[in-house]
Amino acid sequence: MAASKPLAVVLAENSYENLELHYPRLRLLEAGFEVKVAAPKASETYTSKEGYPVKADCTFSEIDPQSVKVLIVPGGFAPDKLRRYPECNRLVAACWNAGAVVGFICHGGWVPISAKIVKGRRVTSVNAIKDDLENAGATWLDEPCVVDGKMVTAQVPKDLPAFMAAILKLVGQ
Repeated sequence: MAASKPLAVVLAENSYENLELHYPRLRLLEAGFEVKVAAPKASETYTSKEGYPVKADCTFSEIDPQSVKVLIVPGGFAPDKLRRYPECNRLVAACWNAGAVVGFICHGGWVPISAKIVKGRRVTSVNAIKDDLENAGATWLDEPCVVDGKMVTAQVPKDLPAFMAAILKLVGQ
């Protein structure tokens, strides 16, 4: 019997940054992960700021946090919506507490702030949410990609190669 693939979760809501959702999703698939797109409603299509669609595989509460190896929070305007769902914040916190690699890029840091997992961590993001991260207790660094334990953060789409290389290295890929 073949071993099951490790699970990665990518969060989605409308107005996500296209590259910041699809680049990690595709790289994780390429690396042999089962990738689930989790959103407020399963089977619903969510669109990027640029109008590119992604269909949700499941809701936040349908994910078993103990089985997640990687969780990705893309940026764009979606994180401002995602952080308003208690189920999303619970999933992010539970995955983090279970030892998953949690990666966020650009405005994606808003979700880990609301999940209360950034205090004491070294992170980066788009400059626009620097104060938010610092007010939540993180140390913000002006670097393209920052790794602090199993938290991987990046600033903007051009930093995606370093972001995904760091995530894949942490999971032994």
